[in-house]
Amino acid sequence: MQEPLVDKITIYIELDLEDEGKRDAIMKSLIADNINFPKGLKMQMHPISRNTLSIEFHSDGSVDTISSTVDEVLSHISIGKMVLSDD
Repeated sequence: MQEPLVDKITIYIELDLEDEGKRDAIMKSLIADNINFPKGLKMQMHPISRNTLSIEFHSDGSVDTISSTVDEVLSHISIGKMVLSDD
């Protein structure tokens, strides 16, 4: 079965973290995820406030590829948040 294609896909995610230190730690942990991305897929990260991180995914149209990549990045964020948790 062929993967569904569209012209372009953009997904925006904003993470509201507790503080600048946790925002920066999550951002640094995701830098490794931004290497060796599948062809036609890009991820950009920007701090947009003291505790908010914006992540943008841009794809040339592969729905399955962007979906699995976003899922993997969100999983890494979840693990990072658990590691940084004060509990």
